[in-house]
Amino acid sequence: MRKSVAITVMGIWLAAAAVPAAQVPSQSQQPPSPKAKPSPPVQAPNTPSEVKVQTRLITIDVVVTDSHGSPIRGLKQEDFSVLDEHGGPQKIVRFEFMDGSANRPAPAANKAETASGREPVFSNRAASQMRLPPTVLLMDALNTQITNQVEVHKHMLSLLKTLPADTPIAIFTLGHNLHVVQNFTTDPGLLKTAVDHALRSEPIEQNPLDDPNSASNVMLDQNGGTETSVTQALEDFEKLEYEGQMTIRVDETTAAMVGIAKYLGGYPGRKNLVWFSESFPIWIEPTVEGGGNPALGITPSQNKIPGQEFAWSPNYTDKVRQAAEALTDAQVSVYPVDAKGLDVSDLYSVSQTPHINHANPGAGFASQLTRENSARSDAQATMKEIAESTGGRICTNTNDLGGCVQSALNDGETYYELAYYPEGVPWDGRFHKVTVKTTQRGARLAYRRGYFATDAGASGDNRKPEELLKQACIDPLPSTSIALSVEPVASQRTSPTMEVQYLLTVSPSELTLTPENDPRKLSLEMAICEYDPKGDQFQFFPRDLSRPVPDALLQSWQEHGIRSVFDYGAKPEDKRLRFAVLDVPSGTVGSVDVPAHPAEFGSIPPGVVSAQPLAGTAPAPQRLVTTSLIFKSSSGKSSVLDWKTGEVSYQGDLGIDVGAAAFFQKLLGGGYHCDSGNLVSNDPKSSTPPRLAFLLQTATGSSVLVDMTRSEPEYSGNLPVSADGKAFFAEVWKLCHCKQP
Repeated sequence: MRKSVAITVMGIWLAAAAVPAAQVPSQSQQPPSPKAKPSPPVQAPNTPSEVKVQTRLITIDVVVTDSHGSPIRGLKQEDFSVLDEHGGPQKIVRFEFMDGSANRPAPAANKAETASGREPVFSNRAASQMRLPPTVLLMDALNTQITNQVEVHKHMLSLLKTLPADTPIAIFTLGHNLHVVQNFTTDPGLLKTAVDHALRSEPIEQNPLDDPNSASNVMLDQNGGTETSVTQALEDFEKLEYEGQMTIRVDETTAAMVGIAKYLGGYPGRKNLVWFSESFPIWIEPTVEGGGNPALGITPSQNKIPGQEFAWSPNYTDKVRQAAEALTDAQVSVYPVDAKGLDVSDLYSVSQTPHINHANPGAGFASQLTRENSARSDAQATMKEIAESTGGRICTNTNDLGGCVQSALNDGETYYELAYYPEGVPWDGRFHKVTVKTTQRGARLAYRRGYFATDAGASGDNRKPEELLKQACIDPLPSTSIALSVEPVASQRTSPTMEVQYLLTVSPSELTLTPENDPRKLSLEMAICEYDPKGDQFQFFPRDLSRPVPDALLQSWQEHGIRSVFDYGAKPEDKRLRFAVLDVPSGTVGSVDVPAHPAEFGSIPPGVVSAQPLAGTAPAPQRLVTTSLIFKSSSGKSSVLDWKTGEVSYQGDLGIDVGAAAFFQKLLGGGYHCDSGNLVSNDPKSSTPPRLAFLLQTATGSSVLVDMTRSEPEYSGNLPVSADGKAFFAEVWKLCHCKQP
């Protein structure tokens, strides 16, 4: 029989979300000066004491090749002309030839080891210093059959063997959500592993008219091919359902492209997005067989009225254009690759069971073939629209998929970048076509087709700041529209409050200063989002960082950046935080992901101390950080688990097994019990899993996270654990996994 043991908590903090604390100006890298609220077309002098005003700058990447597809080098600014359809000839204000073969800065790592002399800084522009333009390979499982994904996989593995060693590649997959399988890297081993994990099987709906198992076709077969009012009603319902499923696919695909645009938009210069997909039709054609829409009160007979056949057909042109606009503004050129390659009709595939109209077999076969050809043509039209709008090129009807990728890489390596401020154009929000010409004879030009004439200072999103920040945390990828970095730093507080301090640095170059009498005013809001272990939900903690900006502060920001120090204590089981900042006047957002429990810490620059909370904000709640646990038995024996001296140790008269049992009973025993070798909740209605991770922190900020979810205890952090301390947690692990009575 176990002796009763009391546990005295002398200080332990084991999870709970915290409210971020304070802001403090400090030292940083030197960014460009901040911009003011745009209002075309006047420009004021660019001095620290004056508000900078500018119109929207339109940037066009132009790929110039000869008749053999080889890049043409050596052209000058005077060799190009730009024509805006609503404003006539335009003045090129910026011109640069981008050549990947030239010497450029070496790649900058997103996170470097402190042992190498660099700080553990997490940036949302990790690839901004790469020598070649970054390229995203997007495996689209949402719109691509698994058999064609397998073919893409084979070609990608072959391509990786021939890629230059300095080519930055990222691997994304698209299901009903966008997934980052591998962020930008030049390591072929990591890329190969990512490609191997990029296959996803998503159910893709078939046109019910061609599905032999659809209810309408089954009933039609039972009636010997004779159509009745019942089969017609079923066809109408199935068509409506098919259109609804297609609309969901379109929404999820275009939303993913907008997310990729936000993620890549902050990186300078051209970026490539290679989209492996069977795509989706840009619209759904009406059919003779059906065509009604019960949800809209439209009968089949109404939809067959001459001239009305197309009135109620779903059209996705606007959604495609919105995605293309976001990608174009972010300088992302899209290279769609038809994953079907050079392929015959699915109707002739042995894996398909075509539906046969028994009343008229030939007509049914021909109709299905026609529908299939039309669907593929419409899907390729979607690809062509996105490619031409963004300055990329479509790759279809070929089995050389690796060659399609290489073409995109070649275009991204050598191109001309032109920029102009539109003059004499109405800012009407409409699409404005742009034409670029060159005096070089025989040259072929590939570039974006135009832009939407929207005010650069108007985000077009009327949601409140808090809603925009929440959206930034919902988005699958961080946003790079505002450059920022976050560095975990050792706490300098004399009285401990939270487990970690984070030093947030925001570049002022993308922020808006609005005149408010004297001085100017910065309207900046931020939030910390703490995600649960699965990443499905998050807790949201906003903070208003707005403040007046006198000349002296503006000059300091221009030299050092805007810095804020935040205390934060994440729950032990959570893995990730996202810091998001919002420039309120423009609606521009930047965000970056950081570990909830960092293993490495930097330090706040000399002379910088933690500031008090900003006016109008509540101070962070004070919390006691525990540094020891005392275990006492009824016989008078005692032991202590102690980490206040800079090392976690277990000492005393009580055996480790007794202390571990008391520790487990105090933290988990009251809510969980062992059942069939697993810990389950004492509440039969609860499915909440136990929290099998424990965080220990000292008053100076050192900490260790003990993870009990693996095959043995794992330790991360800068607080060492002694041999007897590890023996203690080994016993706790056994209890957590029901290995002990």
